[in-house]
Amino acid sequence: MPVCTVVRSGQVIDEWGEIRFADGGGDLFAVWGKEAWFGLGMAHGSWIWIAFLVFSSVAAWFDIRERRIPNGLNILGFSFFLAWHIGGGSGTAAVFAFVCTGLLLLVPTLLGLWGQGDWKMAMVCGAALGVLPTLFIWWMALLLAKIYSTVAKKYRLRWQQTDTKRGLPVAVFVLMAATLFYVAVSLF
Repeated sequence: MPVCTVVRSGQVIDEWGEIRFADGGGDLFAVWGKEAWFGLGMAHGSWIWIAFLVFSSVAAWFDIRERRIPNGLNILGFSFFLAWHIGGGSGTAAVFAFVCTGLLLLVPTLLGLWGQGDWKMAMVCGAALGVLPTLFIWWMALLLAKIYSTVAKKYRLRWQQTDTKRGLPVAVFVLMAATLFYVAVSLF
């Protein structure tokens, strides 16, 4: 049972020292907004990370084979992670993170940095892990993709496809970045 102290009429201090409204309302946006930004993936432990890495692996496989991530896979991923978070009591935060990630990554999508399937995959990542971990993973994925393309051009890798319309499979680099991020978070 949490220990609460009454601050003034209708407000309490919870066990974490935060002031909340006694009726459960009022400060709700701050609670799920903070959770959505900083740590949906951290709140649910290793299993959500493993589930996201499996989702990313399937998306990377499609991205390598077809250079697209099917809408059905993104819908299935979002539905799975939303159900997971609803079961854990953070469904609203997952939806908020999904929308925030989509809005924040809309401009690079419109500029053509990646395809719309990659954008939808980023929103699923936001719903699964939270906004800031997603932004870091995608930033790291783009850095890895840039390093790869520079090395491939410099050494003229024969096995790389040269069709510039198809681009690089971004989901592969997202998988690599998410794996590195998960290992780093697990170690510290």
